[in-house]
Amino acid sequence: MATKLCEFDPVLVEVVERALAPYRGKLSPELIEHMREEALVQMSTHPYPAALLGSIQQRPPPDESHEIARGGAPGSKEEAERGDRRESGRRRGRKG
Repeated sequence: MATKLCEFDPVLVEVVERALAPYRGKLSPELIEHMREEALVQMSTHPYPAALLGSIQQRPPPDESHEIARGGAPGSKEEAERGDRRESGRRRGRKG
């Protein structure tokens, strides 16, 4: 193998090895090695799989805990107290 497995992200290596598992014993070791190398190179350099890899990698936990604001604040204090919500997206009075 021209490239070593240690050159690639361990998550990517695990995904490729899992994908190749059904073919072990059915294909030659040389072909499995070629498929592994091609998959690792393509998935680590092509923008789409590289972005997917970034999304499945574990991230370290934050250094400190704090609240994060979610969404916008209610329009008025009265709405917040009553718990008024915006419409759910469907218009009333229309069927279908």
